[in-house]
Amino acid sequence: MMKDKKALLLIGSPKIKNSTSEALGNYLLNRLKKGYIIETLQIKKSLKDDLGVLLEKINNCDLLIISSPLYVDCLPAPVIKIFEEIADYREEKNLTKKQSLMAIINCGFPEYFHNNIALKICRNFAERNGFHWLGGLTMGCGVAINGKPIDQLGGMTRNITKALDLASEAIVEGGVVPVESIELMRKQMFPKWLYVMAGHRGWKSQAKKFNVNNLYARPYAE
Repeated sequence: MMKDKKALLLIGSPKIKNSTSEALGNYLLNRLKKGYIIETLQIKKSLKDDLGVLLEKINNCDLLIISSPLYVDCLPAPVIKIFEEIADYREEKNLTKKQSLMAIINCGFPEYFHNNIALKICRNFAERNGFHWLGGLTMGCGVAINGKPIDQLGGMTRNITKALDLASEAIVEGGVVPVESIELMRKQMFPKWLYVMAGHRGWKSQAKKFNVNNLYARPYAE
């Protein structure tokens, strides 16, 4: 099958490599090979290296995918920056190309709904800048993936891989992200109590490493 449509994945994590955002985005992108020529760019690095090239690639793609972590109930600074640059660039151009956008947002909290505001920002950006909004996927417990290929993590990510498989199939066929994908992606990978317990152990391990004896200390409190 001849492919002339282009899908561009933008990784929004400030981590240059091995991020959960990269793992999720790459899994989806590899499934889109059936209908798209694919490419991946790391936003933070591309902003520093050559913004002009980044903007041209964005304007030449048919499908733009944003895969990003949650930072303080919002998107990381590099993602906000590229949204602003895209908006300014497109305002100056007479663009007629039909383009679509979808987003994948993950957070370190156990619950997916902390990502809702960030996802709304992505949708608002898409609708204000001429992209057809295909929908978005949100998930919690992102720390558990920690940049590892999600198809190598066994049963823990079975709902995630199925959600991304369904989404990719729908998009290749010209559709939007299906409701079933959204619901599967929202399911917790394991019980909340287990995730919280592992988090506590992680904090204590880091504290010990840096010789911190009291995690509840408030040295600047009056």
